[in-house]
Parts: sequence; C-alpha cells; structure tokens
Amino acid sequence: MRLLLFFPKWTNQYDTTNSYFAKRSSTLPPMNLTYIAAISEQRGDIVKIIDCELEDISSDKFLSYIEKFKPNIIGTTSTTPTFDITLKYTKDIKKAYPKIPIVLGGNHISILGKDGFDKSIDYGIIGEGDYTWKEFLDAYESKIDLSNIRGLLYRKKGKVIFTGYRDIITDLDSLPLPARHLLEMTKYYYGTMKGRRRVTSIMATRGCPYHCIFCSTKVFGNSVRKRSPQKVIEEMKNCINNYGTEHFYFNDDTVTLDKKYILELCDLMIKEKLNITWESSTRANRVDDEIISTLAKSGCVRLSFGLESVNENIRKIMRKEVPLEDYIKANKLTNKYNIETINSCMIGLPGENIDTIRELLRFLRKSKEIKQANIAIAIPYPGTQLYDMAKKGEHNLKLMTEDFSQYRRYGSAVMTVGDLTPNDLISLQNDAIASLYMAPWRMIPVLKKQGIKGLFLTYMRIVKNVKKIVKNENGLFWFK
Repeated sequence: MRLLLFFPKWTNQYDTTNSYFAKRSSTLPPMNLTYIAAISEQRGDIVKIIDCELEDISSDKFLSYIEKFKPNIIGTTSTTPTFDITLKYTKDIKKAYPKIPIVLGGNHISILGKDGFDKSIDYGIIGEGDYTWKEFLDAYESKIDLSNIRGLLYRKKGKVIFTGYRDIITDLDSLPLPARHLLEMTKYYYGTMKGRRRVTSIMATRGCPYHCIFCSTKVFGNSVRKRSPQKVIEEMKNCINNYGTEHFYFNDDTVTLDKKYILELCDLMIKEKLNITWESSTRANRVDDEIISTLAKSGCVRLSFGLESVNENIRKIMRKEVPLEDYIKANKLTNKYNIETINSCMIGLPGENIDTIRELLRFLRKSKEIKQANIAIAIPYPGTQLYDMAKKGEHNLKLMTEDFSQYRRYGSAVMTVGDLTPNDLISLQNDAIASLYMAPWRMIPVLKKQGIKGLFLTYMRIVKNVKKIVKNENGLFWFK
C-alpha cells in the first residue's frame, strides 16, 4: 500500500514573538511518524512523510501532495494544543478526497478517545501505536474484521467502536530504527550554547513513574521500559553517519532516573567517540557529581529541571516530591561541569496568587546558581489531574474554556486561579519573563540559542513591560 504520513504546521498559532521562539526551539523531527513508517516499510509499504511545519505547508497546499502521491491511507498525529490545527488538515482532506481513510494517533486522541474522534477521522490509534498500526494495516489490506485489534477506534454502521487498551510494549529493542530517511534531516537545526547544530530527537526509555498533576502518562504509562544502551548507540551512529547529526534531543521523561543505565549509556558514547552534543530533562534529585560529570564527558550540553514553583503549599498540591534545596545543588553541579541548565517554572498552579509568583521570581533572582529559567502558564490538559481539579473547581480553580486551541503555555491561559484571571496570568507571564531577562548574563544564552532576532524580540518584550511599570500599572518588576 501507499501511505502518506504528515505532521501539521502549528507554530503559526502564536503571536510573532512566541511563534519565532517556538519554531527555533521546537522544530524537531516527528519521531512518532518515523516509528510507524519503519514498521510500514517492514511490511513492504511505500511510505512518504511530510513535515508541514518544517516545509511551511498549509492544509490547502497539502492537498497537492495527496494528488501527486495518491496514497491508499493518510496518517497523522496530534497533541491537545494542535488538535484544531490537525482537524483543519483532516477536514480539508476529507472534503477533497472523501474515499481516502484518515488515521489519527498521538496524545490527544489517546486521552479523549471517542470524545476526540472527529467525523473527518476514520480510525484512531490509542496509546502506543507501534503494533496497533501494523495490525491495523494488515487487517485493512486483507479486509478482515478489526475488532480483535487492541488500541483501535473505528466506526461500524454509524457506531463508534473502541477495541480496548492494549498492553504496553516491554521489548523496545524489538522495534525497528525510525525511518528518518523519509525526512529532510539536513534541515533540522537546534540552538545550543555551541551554536546552531544539526539535530534529531531520540528516545532511550518510555514511561514515567511519577504522578505530577499537570502531566498525563496515558500513552507510555507509569512503567519505565529501557532500550539496551547498545541499541541507542547504534541509532546514534546511524544518524551521525547518514544525516550528519551533531546534536541529540533525548525525549525521555527523566533521563537520569536509573543511574546505572545512564552511566552505561554515557560510557558507551565516550568509548565510541561520537563527538556529538546532546540534551534532555530530568529531576533535580536524580543527579549527583558522578552522573553530571559523566554526562558532560559524553557530550551533554543542556539539562532541564522541572522546578515549577517554590511555594511549599503549591508543590504539595502538584505532587512535586523534590526538595527545593536539590535544585540549588543540581544547578551548582551543572555549572561546575559547564552544562547549560533550564529550570522550567509555571504560574497559575493550584494555590497561586500574586505573592507566590513574586516568591518564585525572588528565588530565581537571588539564587546565583540558577542561571536560566523559563516561565510557562499552567494548562489543565485533558487526562491530567489538574484538568479534573479545574473541572470540579477544586483549590479555587475555574476552567474557563474547553476550546483546546487555547490550551497553550505561552500567551494563553484557560483557568481562573483564585483572584487571578486568564488575562492576569498572561500579563504576569510577560512581566515574569521580562523580569528574569533583565539580568544581563541571561542575554548571552538567548543570543547563542535564538540568534539576533531572538535577542531583539526578548529585548522588546522587556522594553514593553518596563514601560508598563513606568505607567504605574501593577507588575512584578519591583519586589524585595
């Protein structure tokens, strides 16, 4: 069969500033599509992947690719914030080519199930889609019954059928290497302190054992499964040799969760002399001097820690079971070994108010070990405990909309939190970002990662907010 897989263009949903930063920091190869493409090629299918974000292809322009390729099936993926964008593509496709079946996978359909099964979609893949996709293609091609395929949504005589959840994949090494050759790999670049580098995303583990209220684990689950370090290295060498990859973005939820595993993986990187850089995210209480020093030797140049909030009541509600002092220790270690460190923070969490936001900013400004941080707005994505809390009105939360196109972490807010309205949170986010980047030492990383335009946009954001403070409007700049 001929299969056309596409990833929608999504960064144009933001304003000019946030769109620029989103495109510079988030344009990575759509690895979920390359995994199912590899499985399809094993079946003997002819597969094409189009990254509409990378190639700047709108939904109407995408139709010409369908006309040229003439696929038997079209597949795509979606998260919650991009669901409305994906539907724009699927509706346009269905109108122009009503007989070509469209299959949707990804987080959003996996979490919402039947509630996210739009009429423009013919089949939905729920959860880990690797094996479900293969079994679906086998059955579709043979025109046999679909009811025995776990993890599938479809319609039969006008009725939506869900075949039930399937077991997680325990043997990740059994999966084929992602079909990156179907992408324009030489066009993917990522900003680092060492400049713009040719990048690919990669995954060594699946699953997360933690239960933070703002995350959902309904796709990969809470059971952590690991690929063999040798398999990971094999994939990295494949990327280096075939695509000139210089930088790897590990998508693992907590890359240092298993100390023995990450040390073995890094030791292999060092032994193989891969001469690359890489980054990932982890928890501040899951690192020590041995881990960080080994990460640095293997080429790690950036780590992200989920700080979120420094208020103890908020941290207790969101189940962030990491002592605050561990962030100081962890950042001190990464500074020691010259690993750039991003401390991810949120405003608008349960229990938030103007004073807790000021508390966070005081901590960030006074903690000399913390060089970089970002400030997102807490979004109650479906499938998370935060979403359930907001729906029920717990902790003085109020969900203001279920228009998922507004479920974005920057420049948008969908909850009232105590006395803070969505507009308050958006304004406070701008204040907080400007306040952080008034520190001159934070401008160098912006320049190296985001370029001159990124530095200019950051500077203009600061100027805009300083003007607001001068006009005596409420803001966050002036605090002790």
